[in-house]
Amino acid sequence: MSRTARHLILISLLIGLPAQAGTIKKWIDADGVVHYGTSIPPEYVNKGYTELNQRGIETRRMERAKTPEEIARERELEELRKAQQQAIAEQRAKDRILLNMFRNEDDLIMARDGKLAQVDAQIKLKQAHIERLKERLSRWQAAAAARERKGRKPTPKQIENLENLQKQLENAYAAIVEKEADKRRISLLYEREMKRFRQLRNGFRANSAHDIEPPRREPRIIPVPGAYVCLDRAQCDLKWPQAMAWVRKHSDTPVEVVGERILVTRAPKNPKQVSLTLSRITRGGVERLFLDINCHRSLEGKQHCKERKVQALRGLFVIDLAGD
Repeated sequence: MSRTARHLILISLLIGLPAQAGTIKKWIDADGVVHYGTSIPPEYVNKGYTELNQRGIETRRMERAKTPEEIARERELEELRKAQQQAIAEQRAKDRILLNMFRNEDDLIMARDGKLAQVDAQIKLKQAHIERLKERLSRWQAAAAARERKGRKPTPKQIENLENLQKQLENAYAAIVEKEADKRRISLLYEREMKRFRQLRNGFRANSAHDIEPPRREPRIIPVPGAYVCLDRAQCDLKWPQAMAWVRKHSDTPVEVVGERILVTRAPKNPKQVSLTLSRITRGGVERLFLDINCHRSLEGKQHCKERKVQALRGLFVIDLAGD
């Protein structure tokens, strides 16, 4: 049917329609053909239609009924919009707290340095405990060696004490590794906070999903100076002899204690000597080979320990093991 014919039908319907009659309805069938009438066939009621007044002007549009899939999608979209608005509100609240807590960037730096200093103090306590353990281990090792020189085996008590001290040392070094990781976490946190603070001070405000900070997902393994991370136990088995050979080469003092998971060189006798301790640490399913540096207890020895060439030993240890 041509468009002209449809218009003529519509005109004839409107002319013959009593004043009190209902409105004309317009709908499209399955073949795309436009129809007019005072009532719609039942199969097209939910397909959408329009209503016209007696002058042929559209007065109302009835959209087609939505499918269950469309309804579900719209519901999910609405939930996502609500969640997004909630996330924006939470981000704005966090931003307000950040601006209220710190007056300027110096405040942020002071807060960061304060937390790092707390962790450093805890590390120093652990290091002092390690020194005491190493002294006790050295005494027990010397006693066991004295018996062996006389052709006698170490007593069960000596063996037990040596194993116990080695285990305590392993745990103490593991604690230091975790504290060093804590320092890295704190630095990363305040690095992000500083970046956000600068944005906020420049007038930035969270208004959309793009303005929301991404989740702070920490890496599973945080790099720690002097800690070589093994891919698995087999790799640590392979790297352990290499690590021991590296310590023997770079330590200024001879090896004093060798255990299954630890190697300790003798304490420095002068300020220019460096003693090294190697431990194999397992925590959270991750195995590390950790190198610790020890210097003479004198003021000159402590200054020597801070020298770049001494501190560089940690990085060189990790690089050399990774390259082998």
